[in-house]
Amino acid sequence: MCVACTVRVDGRRVLACLTLVAICEGHEVTTIEELASGRELHAVQAAFIDRDSSQCGCCTPGQIMSGVKLLEEGHADDDAEIAEWMSANICRCAAYPNIRAAIRDFRDAAGGAR
Repeated sequence: MCVACTVRVDGRRVLACLTLVAICEGHEVTTIEELASGRELHAVQAAFIDRDSSQCGCCTPGQIMSGVKLLEEGHADDDAEIAEWMSANICRCAAYPNIRAAIRDFRDAAGGAR
């Protein structure tokens, strides 16, 4: 399981590939596209670009969705904690240091997790 298809259903991280659409009826579903506000990217999306965390781009949506959620949950105190909470997200390009750096950049700019 690569977790590239991570979305949020009622604020919880779920894998779109393993979730029946019928189950989502009447629930709030948030995808990577909905993180941006119009043409303005979410700060984590922008940090991924700044840190070249996307590389091939295959895992990027899931990495960003999981990264935003772990920040909201306050699981970004240090690299070890970020790595642990992002461990299900697989990156074929091995951009993990860049991904952790992007999460740290947002965390630091926001004054901690939000």
